[in-house]
Amino acid sequence: MSSSKSKTVKSKSKRASPKSPGGGGASRSSGFLLTCDPPAKQFIIHLNDQKIADKKFIIEDLDSTHLLIKGDARDEISRKVDRWMDENVFSSIERVGENLDTS
Repeated sequence: MSSSKSKTVKSKSKRASPKSPGGGGASRSSGFLLTCDPPAKQFIIHLNDQKIADKKFIIEDLDSTHLLIKGDARDEISRKVDRWMDENVFSSIERVGENLDTS
């Protein structure tokens, strides 16, 4: 189901318009549809969980690879996911097994 991607987080501009409970005017907020693999999504949820209630950026958890996030959090999430990927994604080791001393 998943394939290797050089960039695991994608976002598309969407408008979220939750309805007011009283049936009055609907408030509108800007949001982004974030598409990522499940491990990256769990990291993003972890970032969100570390925030205080009024600073949380996840609007809705849609499925295993999609989140609706507040628009103003997009750059922060991208920066933190890039840093996390740099720390945790390893490329293949070159010349494994060469020049091993077997004596």
